Amino acid sequence: MTRARLRSTVVLSGLILLAAPWLAERVLPRGILYLSILWFAAAGFLLHAAFLILKSWMGRAGAVALLMVLTLSPVLLTAVPLPPPAAIHFPCPRNWTNLATWELRASPTASISFGIGTGRVKLCYGRPASRGRRMIGGRLVPFGRLWRTGANEPTTIITTTPLQIAGIAVPAGRVSLYTVPGPETWEIILNSSTRQWGHESEYTDAVKAGELGRTILPSEISQSSLERLTFSVESRDSRKEVELVLRWERILVRIPISAGPR
Repeated sequence: MTRARLRSTVVLSGLILLAAPWLAERVLPRGILYLSILWFAAAGFLLHAAFLILKSWMGRAGAVALLMVLTLSPVLLTAVPLPPPAAIHFPCPRNWTNLATWELRASPTASISFGIGTGRVKLCYGRPASRGRRMIGGRLVPFGRLWRTGANEPTTIITTTPLQIAGIAVPAGRVSLYTVPGPETWEIILNSSTRQWGHESEYTDAVKAGELGRTILPSEISQSSLERLTFSVESRDSRKEVELVLRWERILVRIPISAGPR
């Protein structure tokens, strides 16, 4: 391959690498697999091009070692359950044992971080979109049925300090947030198990045994509608108590969080 052709192919592969995740959020689900294959092909070519360049600088072994570190680091940093003080500053955890994790995501992963008391808290969740469908109270998120409160892995709260979440005592560490939506009230479920895939079918008896508690909270109707699930934080007293606000479509649920006893 000539240098000019190599350069143009590298540019094209780079554009695919950047554009494919953006397209994955907008195409129909059946297109995700094809986009993922295209993304991995582009990534593979860029790795090959990088190997050819690095080999001339540091030799074959050095190039392979460096590229392996660069390739595996994102997987290791999101697969290893780091202690909460470190996990707060790293990307959200992923369940790499599930094949869906290796595909591009129609529901991108998002996170919010906030302080409470002397600790820090991070919420990680997938952001599904309505795409013209009725989600909450519809076929995909029906009333009265367990929901992972997002998409992909279970929505996860990482905290460096004990908390009271909707009146439920939560120790420092990681907990998953499940809900049972209803027309006027939502059941909030906190569970110490966070390593399972988030789909409701994965909420087995073994996972259920890790529940820390359940509580009921009222829901509200918002004047405006949101296309994607969104969590935000509203302060009551930023040092002692905040509200974690779930919004999607026209539904709004406020989840109070306060510092727990040490």
